Amino acid sequence: MIKLLKLQKAVLVLIAGVVSYILYLILDASEVSGARYLQILAGILVMVGALWMLYPILFAKKDDDGNAEIITDPTVEASVDEEEKKPVTE
Repeated sequence: MIKLLKLQKAVLVLIAGVVSYILYLILDASEVSGARYLQILAGILVMVGALWMLYPILFAKKDDDGNAEIITDPTVEASVDEEEKKPVTE
């Protein structure tokens, strides 16, 4: 689903933010003077990653009925549920 919505980069930014915060905690425990900048970087990366995750929702195109249609990556094959494949025979 993440690849389908083109959110790989957002996930990587969030992971970089978490790693930066862990590095801050390690350097802060060692009382390194520049550790505060890693905390600032971690906060910025997490905020950017969270906003990037909202991108497909905020900029979704609406169809004639007013329903939002989220644009996905056309090169990725979407898996079809088993229930949708079977015809209804009642």
